[in-house]
Amino acid sequence: SALEGPRPRCGQPCSTLHPSFAFAMRVALVFAVSVSGMVLSLPDPLCKTGVADIKGEACCPKTCGSCDDESTECNPADKSKAQLACCPSAIMGQGRDDTGKNRLCDVGAPPCRLGEDYQAARKDPMALYNPDDVNNVDRHARDDCNVAVEAELGRHKLASYFVKRDETSYDGGEGSCGTYTNLVDAANACRADKDCFGIQKKGDDLCLKIALGSAHEDAGTTTYIKIKDRKGDDFAPGITAVSSVMQLQKCLKHVQQQ
Repeated sequence: SALEGPRPRCGQPCSTLHPSFAFAMRVALVFAVSVSGMVLSLPDPLCKTGVADIKGEACCPKTCGSCDDESTECNPADKSKAQLACCPSAIMGQGRDDTGKNRLCDVGAPPCRLGEDYQAARKDPMALYNPDDVNNVDRHARDDCNVAVEAELGRHKLASYFVKRDETSYDGGEGSCGTYTNLVDAANACRADKDCFGIQKKGDDLCLKIALGSAHEDAGTTTYIKIKDRKGDDFAPGITAVSSVMQLQKCLKHVQQQ
């Protein structure tokens, strides 16, 4: 073919390429190197591909982990192994190697010096976003007001202050019913009430239990037995109830194995 050129004569190296093919390879290699260099040096004014120092002045490569003169990469025990690209002082040219001298993030990749765009974004992060994209949403973090944090804390306390008994109901008096719309609110109320032994849930109905009698299998009913009070102290009646059930289950298992 035209790319292969004339076949080599006897004694001629078989690896000889046609001049036009060799030229094309050299052009492709130069182009590839140029493109990779462009990609590596793309501007990064907001240090998105790196990590900024605490002052917001220098941007180190992300591989540094942190942009700090006291980091192990910047200030190792063996000074000869110092990675100056991870040192803000070096990037800013403050008494160490001028790694960042005249290297601005506005025109190149880390390590580089951060400019006005980063400082403006640091003072007003919302300026980076389109107001329409931020405001026209159903849920927004600014409306949370720590509701999510409080709700998650409530779920943790429900799991650690109560013992869940599926398909089980208990005899005994009931306190308020229908007052609470979710388990977390019911659990908070029960923990605060010294006379509350737990929560009984059947379908969507929630009732506080002010006594725990005999346990019964009850499909669709879940009972949460309180074992700790609001202060986190052990709630003896609840612990006793849980222990009794566990002991009964152990005995039944033993009988079944006989």
